[in-house]
Amino acid sequence: MSNILLSLVVGAILGFSAHRAGLCTVKAVAEILTSRRGYFLWSFMKSAVWVMTLIAIIGAFGHASTFTHWPLTSLSVMGGVLFGVGAGLNGGCTFSTLTRAVDGNIGQWVTVAAWPIGMWIATIIPLSHPNPIVLQQPDYPLWVLLLLCTALLGESFLIARRFWRKHTLKRVLGASVYTLSAGAALVGLSNAVIVEATGPWSFSSTILCGIGSRSGTSCAQPLLAWGIVGAALLGMAFSSLQRGSFKLRLPGAGIAIRHGAGGLLMGMGTVLVPGGNDGLILFAIPSLSPHAIPAYAGIIAGILVALVSMRALGSHIPPVQCRGDICRMP
Repeated sequence: MSNILLSLVVGAILGFSAHRAGLCTVKAVAEILTSRRGYFLWSFMKSAVWVMTLIAIIGAFGHASTFTHWPLTSLSVMGGVLFGVGAGLNGGCTFSTLTRAVDGNIGQWVTVAAWPIGMWIATIIPLSHPNPIVLQQPDYPLWVLLLLCTALLGESFLIARRFWRKHTLKRVLGASVYTLSAGAALVGLSNAVIVEATGPWSFSSTILCGIGSRSGTSCAQPLLAWGIVGAALLGMAFSSLQRGSFKLRLPGAGIAIRHGAGGLLMGMGTVLVPGGNDGLILFAIPSLSPHAIPAYAGIIAGILVALVSMRALGSHIPPVQCRGDICRMP
């Protein structure tokens, strides 16, 4: 019971942190495209490193976690590209779609509704899927563990120094936008706790389990997985209300169709990978699953193709401006 409660609490923290930091892979690609910088992308990698380091430390004390590894295939990379194109059309990946949905963007709820439909379509396509391997986390050499710990201690010092300058805990936690480093750390820490308490989890893997498809998780506790989804959404909703960013936004018919099409492609890509960008970042990359980094590279490539194509057709891609470890889109 204590592990279940712990997972629900940190799930809410994960949702709150993701909402405040505005983490988004589409923004990461847009930043590279418009400003030739990669602060957003680097923050996602830092989240993965936080998870990797913490599960490695806990594993070193005899509490190793179990992960599902998928072999690298052209299907997983193709799924990544498909997911990325859909995310580019939608204007956001998993994290961003949900955070904007709780802010009142009805178009993003169209995307969310289209996810399981796209997943179902992909499951009925006769494709040859590889078999996964279930194994314990990698056993890192001592020097690798020391290197990871040193890097994250340095990162923790930088985050703490920025927080100290704001003087009060209330002012820090109530900031309307978290720094990318703080957001990445909170998301990574929260997910590492979930992994150790109840096993790997993500939004996309929960939906995959719900439709009976392949997933990077065991699907053994579906009610708990959905409970963590609910807790994360509540965390996002609380952040939205506390910040005052909630406002109903109704999309036009054309925009709603674009969101729906994007959601369908994202759902199909999630099945082929398997997993969305959230699952890749939260447990597949940290556990060194062979398919993870190539699939994530496919997502980035797909988003890039979508954004470049949309810009060529006359759509404006807002520049992403990063300063002081905070990124904004005008």
